[in-house]
Amino acid sequence: MHGAAIVVLLMVFSFLNSGCGFRITSEEAKMLVVLDEIQRGMESNISFEQFEQLLETARAELKILEQSSAQNPCFMGAVKKAYASYEIAKKAWIRKEAARDKRRKADMEMTMSFSLSFSVLNIKKANNCYK
Repeated sequence: MHGAAIVVLLMVFSFLNSGCGFRITSEEAKMLVVLDEIQRGMESNISFEQFEQLLETARAELKILEQSSAQNPCFMGAVKKAYASYEIAKKAWIRKEAARDKRRKADMEMTMSFSLSFSVLNIKKANNCYK
């Protein structure tokens, strides 16, 4: 999975650096790769432990971005929202596993679905910040 992530990182970095205005940094490109890994993992039914591990990596990358002096506000807003959506999905996942009522489980599944959809939209927005 890491080999594919590196290829995606290089493609995103080279593609987004070909435009005008703000240029994507390597740290921003890494953040996009991590968010993409989370999304692909959720689509392929990763375990909760794998999800938590990827989320921790995203948290670390986000902290690095927040410490950067040259931030693209469009990009930062979008990735923060995507990350927050994954945190909501994590909480919903925990509550879904703990639920005994079928309705509660269904509610948590719907919450996860909405959160993951919202994160996809924000990842796309982050990519569009450099067009």
